Amino acid sequence: MNPVVQRLRCFSPRTALILSLAWLVTQPALAGLPNVEPPSSGGGGGLMNTLKGYLQDGLVILGLVAAAAAFLVVANAAITTFHEVREGKSNWGKFGAIIVVGVVLLVAVIWLVGKSAEILV
Repeated sequence: MNPVVQRLRCFSPRTALILSLAWLVTQPALAGLPNVEPPSSGGGGGLMNTLKGYLQDGLVILGLVAAAAAFLVVANAAITTFHEVREGKSNWGKFGAIIVVGVVLLVAVIWLVGKSAEILV
């Protein structure tokens, strides 16, 4: 019989339960953690190169967040202008100009993010 179980028999059931739970909590977890993935740029050659790779990946993600923010700004401007057109405060030419300029802006931002990702990685 397990020596832990033998020791718990001398306690009241409530105390034995509390001690059992405390013992289980202090035991190491048996689940294996997954391996940490290296950065997309390789990251071999020591700690500094790995940190540099993670920094490059972070900058690429920051560029993608900037592209998403640009998309939200263009979408907000288009919706606001469409609302103004529907109320008669603006015309369809202004709405078309907002759409065309917004699409050009989005294409430019996405292109710049792609180029910066190529340069960084």
